[in-house]
Amino acid sequence: MPFELPLFPLNTVLFPGMPLPLHIFEPRYRLMMRRCLEADRTFGVAMIVEGEEGQSDTVPAAAGCTAEILDATPFDDGRMNLQTVGRRRFRILSAREEDGYLIGTVEWLDDELTTADSTEQANRVRHNVQRYLTTLARNARVTNLTVDDLDIPDDPYALSMWVAALITLPIEQKQDLLEITSTAKRLDLEQQLLRRAEIVQIAFAHRAQHSTPELPSDESFGPYSQFMSLN
Repeated sequence: MPFELPLFPLNTVLFPGMPLPLHIFEPRYRLMMRRCLEADRTFGVAMIVEGEEGQSDTVPAAAGCTAEILDATPFDDGRMNLQTVGRRRFRILSAREEDGYLIGTVEWLDDELTTADSTEQANRVRHNVQRYLTTLARNARVTNLTVDDLDIPDDPYALSMWVAALITLPIEQKQDLLEITSTAKRLDLEQQLLRRAEIVQIAFAHRAQHSTPELPSDESFGPYSQFMSLN
């Protein structure tokens, strides 16, 4: 059932479960956030596809994620710091302007029901992300942190969103992961990306020990071939 939601266009992609700290200073968004705080403390975050952040004529992507305000710290001049977290994805059906900010008519965007195959894929992805983070920590010489210290989700859907928020990708490809409506498909792509990320980290480690290597090239990923890992 469609419903209305105040929209906050940003040069980022918000995923369910992902923290998003915000500093609100524009008068129109101060007003929007005050109204959100007086209501259900929820607004929508959508990636900007046209225009620039802070402009009044920005165009949001076709889908986004709700943000719940967990904590708000106001300042005397009207600015505020917000601690928010992503909750649930939505699809934008239409948008209109009200008092300088966007109000979207939206509907929920949910994944298909998970299957036994999704659970098996989640186990493989969890293994890959543990290997990747272990390699990353070793390359960064982080000795006081292990993957056991990380709260990696067990649920296939939650895991797919956690990994999507973790992986470093161009923002447009992050948006693609957000809009996929199959947990299995998202996990499958993430598994491939994590394997490539581990190869890149191994190459960096080799460069540090010996000489500068040529980074792996794999055109099979199509637009994801330019993927670079966290570093």
